[in-house]
Amino acid sequence: MIALSLALAVVVQTADTTPPATAVESPYTIRSANLELGATLVMPRAAHGSVPVVVIIAGSGPTDRNGNSLMGIRPNSYAQLAWQLAEHGIASLRYDKRGMPGTKGTFDMTKMTLDDFAADARAAAESLAHDARFSRVVLLGHSEGSSLAFIAARAGPPVTAVISVSGLGRPLSVVIREQLARQFDSATLVRYDTAMAQYLRGETPKDVPPLLGVLFVPVNQNFMKSLAAFDPPAAIHAVAQPVLIIQGGRDLQVTVADATRLIEAARTGSKLVIVPLANHVLKEATDTTLPGQIRAYQDPTVPIMPDVANAIADWMFKPVPGVRRP
Repeated sequence: MIALSLALAVVVQTADTTPPATAVESPYTIRSANLELGATLVMPRAAHGSVPVVVIIAGSGPTDRNGNSLMGIRPNSYAQLAWQLAEHGIASLRYDKRGMPGTKGTFDMTKMTLDDFAADARAAAESLAHDARFSRVVLLGHSEGSSLAFIAARAGPPVTAVISVSGLGRPLSVVIREQLARQFDSATLVRYDTAMAQYLRGETPKDVPPLLGVLFVPVNQNFMKSLAAFDPPAAIHAVAQPVLIIQGGRDLQVTVADATRLIEAARTGSKLVIVPLANHVLKEATDTTLPGQIRAYQDPTVPIMPDVANAIADWMFKPVPGVRRP
């Protein structure tokens, strides 16, 4: 979430990792309304016949297809997840969010809501469903992307299942304030509460703590209102497809409490997997403090935990009623 990134120093690695031999990458374009979104398709090199494909939906803020952000976060988590899925025989598509450099076309950010971003994920799923290389399409949303996946799945086929990774299970206001309470004193939190109430009413906040200005950008006001009104338990309950919920035990942004709320609201056939040592960007954390986890957020060469891809593969390749295994 955006709040935690306030504490990250804007110093990132310039080196990046590269795909393993088991993954074959190619450019892909998602057409959503009047926009074209740049994407990367990953195919398992050893694929024979049609394979399942996972659409990886990014989390909050200016996040690209690899899970890297303009806000000083560069874990490369989505790229690494895609490559690990390829090792299990699962294809994937990851894409730049609308507004990132990979976007062609124009839109009015001041009018955007969660539904608009969810429509991009839906467009990706529908495009892939017409490709004979793929046996079925699964949506995987990380962090805020989890909420988008729930919305995009509600319309039914071609989405056959949903994977929620580090997804919100409680109201946004509760989670953000929990994050801020780890970083700021009570007086600052009171100023934040007042400013956020004004912001969500459509007003211009009068007294924004300087370090929290990024949370009150005028262009994002409409989007934040839609996010604040989003009810994760109700959203997952509306998803008729099977849902896999994956949550890191050392995630400082979204907690096991969120995952518990989601699994309790999900329909029969859903599953919860806790990865005890994983943090929010899916990397092993030996520390439960933000300073101790900063390197994992900023170093793209630190690998994500294989437990995440393993759990996805185990779940996807188990028989699902009405779905033929590839």
